[in-house]
Amino acid sequence: MANNFLKEKLRLPVFAGQFYPEERKDLEEIINNFLSVADIQSIKGEIFGLILPHAGYNFSGQVAAYGYKAIARDNFETVILIGDSHCERFDGISFWEKGKWQTPLGEVETDEQLAKIILEKSERFFVRDSAHLFEHSLEVQLPFLQMVLKNFKILPIVFGSENKDWKQLAKAILEVKKEKKILIVASSDLSHYPAYSEAKEVDRETIEAILACQPEIFAQKIKELEERSIANAQTFACGQDSIKTILEIAKKMGAKAELLKYANSGDSPFGDKFQVVGYCAISFYQPL
Repeated sequence: MANNFLKEKLRLPVFAGQFYPEERKDLEEIINNFLSVADIQSIKGEIFGLILPHAGYNFSGQVAAYGYKAIARDNFETVILIGDSHCERFDGISFWEKGKWQTPLGEVETDEQLAKIILEKSERFFVRDSAHLFEHSLEVQLPFLQMVLKNFKILPIVFGSENKDWKQLAKAILEVKKEKKILIVASSDLSHYPAYSEAKEVDRETIEAILACQPEIFAQKIKELEERSIANAQTFACGQDSIKTILEIAKKMGAKAELLKYANSGDSPFGDKFQVVGYCAISFYQPL
């Protein structure tokens, strides 16, 4: 028994009680409230991907709920979670390749078989547990997934630095996507710390670039915004490689994207309008 316990690989919910409630009842209640408010129109196609925010639920949870309500009760076998590292810099892409991730709602199993297949596709893909242990961008997605999906596994992936690795990852995901039903969640917030009105404008431009489903257009727009030096804006999308990955996949599939919801922290009763962070929920789908 002891040996089996030591072999178990478990990623604990380190941000419970910070980004979202740590008590199961409170967590279920807040997510159910978010989902009940989200009004999703019929999407004319099959969703395979989402871009969703990763701030504290009091600020971005309502926006995230629009994306999760759009795929509620679907039957995805595996959810590939992609984020850009906020706490550790390294060269390449780190996978959490086995074991389980825990939240106050229970444990979710890693798709070990899928991880093994993708890890073999590039020397730029590897296992680096430290990249995941204190990374919030993927953890905050899990409780929502546990509330809207059943019998799914996850494959957590974190970019260590901005480079061209997103092209290789997109190619690898496209190859394995033929074998099982996979949902791709790219975790990213939008503009960081401009004033409310400025955030709405630059986020609108960023979202328009994302909806084109062309990673090159998105990259060029981010470059333009950075060159304009918007007051107080530190970044215009913190998960740029994650976004480029899902855009490359959508581009190769001939897919379409739809904005489900936009807001920023200034829209929350817990935020101010002097320095805000932008959030969006965007779906990617194959037209019928």
